[in-house]
Amino acid sequence: MKRSIKPLHILITAGGTREYIDPVRFISNASSGRMGYALARAAVRAGHKVTLIAAPTALKPPKRATVIQVVTSGDMFSAVKCEFERCDCLLMAAAVSDYKPARISRTKIKKEQTVLSLDLKPTTDILKWAGKHKRSGQILVGFALEDTGVKKNAEKKLASKNLDMIIANEPSAIGAGKSSIHIKSRTADWQTLPICSKTASAREIIRQIELCRIGL
Repeated sequence: MKRSIKPLHILITAGGTREYIDPVRFISNASSGRMGYALARAAVRAGHKVTLIAAPTALKPPKRATVIQVVTSGDMFSAVKCEFERCDCLLMAAAVSDYKPARISRTKIKKEQTVLSLDLKPTTDILKWAGKHKRSGQILVGFALEDTGVKKNAEKKLASKNLDMIIANEPSAIGAGKSSIHIKSRTADWQTLPICSKTASAREIIRQIELCRIGL
């Protein structure tokens, strides 16, 4: 395959993080990790070096990817900080929890006939941190899952977090084998991919990243 750029080191996050309440219960989300894993496979097949930071999922990663297993948003943040300086592109496809319990019980919380209330606090915004610390030439790609004002809200995220590209989709994409996505870079208009497999979407995203690299 002819290539106009040298292979990139692409750092990809995938899956939904878990925020523990006690040793057996946690807060999470419905992310399957399929998009992140599809991106890892597409990047490997395109000849790039891939490091995959994966929250819990039953999916099998590509054999040629370096895999770092994490559980919580804190774990993922630590892994991203460790790997970020060495990558050419960070692709944040993971569904990182926005909140976590303010306190974690060391023992299993017993069921009582009363209402149980949880105090939650925000987790670290990994993408925002990366936007503040990226070096010249690094590409930062984020995802925006929106149920209203999809493109408008995604553009706000693109600007506020200093991203180079944003991938926008809707809640119906969670766990689905096929979906439609919208892609926007800082220097181009929106592109909408028709409903297709996540494998096909991932190939196009990797292609767009390669084009973005050429433009830097």
